[in-house]
Amino acid sequence: MKKIITPVIKFAIDKVKRNKFVQNLFESPFDLSKFPKKGSFDDSYGNKIDLFDGLRTKIKPGWERMQSSGNTEISENFLKSKKEGGEIAINKILPIITSLGKTIEDCSFLEIGCHSGGTSFAAADLGAANVIGTEFSGYKVSSVENVDDKFENRLEEVNDHLKQMRKKLAKLYKHSGRVSFLDDDICNSKLQPSSFDVVCSWEVLEHLHDPEAAFKSIYNLLKDDGISIHEYNPFYCLNGGHSLCTLDFLWGHTRLSDNDFEKYIDQLRPDEKERALSFYRNGLNRMTLSQLDVYLKNAGLEIVSIIPFSKEQHLRMIDFEILTQTQKHYPSVTMQDLSSPRVFVIVRKNK
Repeated sequence: MKKIITPVIKFAIDKVKRNKFVQNLFESPFDLSKFPKKGSFDDSYGNKIDLFDGLRTKIKPGWERMQSSGNTEISENFLKSKKEGGEIAINKILPIITSLGKTIEDCSFLEIGCHSGGTSFAAADLGAANVIGTEFSGYKVSSVENVDDKFENRLEEVNDHLKQMRKKLAKLYKHSGRVSFLDDDICNSKLQPSSFDVVCSWEVLEHLHDPEAAFKSIYNLLKDDGISIHEYNPFYCLNGGHSLCTLDFLWGHTRLSDNDFEKYIDQLRPDEKERALSFYRNGLNRMTLSQLDVYLKNAGLEIVSIIPFSKEQHLRMIDFEILTQTQKHYPSVTMQDLSSPRVFVIVRKNK
């Protein structure tokens, strides 16, 4: 009976996927008329921009969590989610690694911005001989908090929490002993040159304070013919403002100047001002796809592929105002930058 049911289910799913109504449902632009208006904002260029209640949550669900400065509870469910997330991430890049004639078995593996270490542990369990996970804890503190007077104390809190998290998570893996963790800024890495067969990261590139320097570090850290794979969420996409800088109008974080962004936060979200401004100015770089290409080449890396995952839904939401207001501040931005919430970067260090 099971042999009969499975093809039937597959047929039904394929039919739904081909259904034009269903496709349009997922690809249609946001209907702003369904969001209550919550006033307007006047920018410095004379533009009067309508604001919509609930749009921020639509663009970035769960943004409220970034308002908390406390540490996440290390519960069993939390650890389980980190393990599942690490397995998903490593399985994303396995086909890429093998297609380039490499294997994860017995390789030296570096994960940049590893946080809990789920992906690093997963790489070890799949056979990587030596795994290093790095995190730049100073960024974690300075990008969201103005803590000049208590930086060291907050940094110690962050590092202690990461150690506790990784210690508990390690118990869910067979080969966690192959993994070590270091505090390291990839923009000025102190790791040993020519040490890694594979370097990777997830949702890290958009946060680098000096992307070009980071790619030069990656070049130096790779062995000859080593590969580097990254997936990131660019600043210019619809949800590229992340939780703290997503505003109440489409692509708000890209359409305002620095001064207007501060004015907006001051007027409409004064309780978020310190964290939002810190993240806007210190936590997000403005690297376009064209700049990414230049930075990689300047670092000496061979570009295997840059793959923007554009969303038709987002493309259909871009209008003249959104594009021109963004390009006023960031002239090299294209519609592809605005409509690509995910980008895969695959590079190699030639022999």
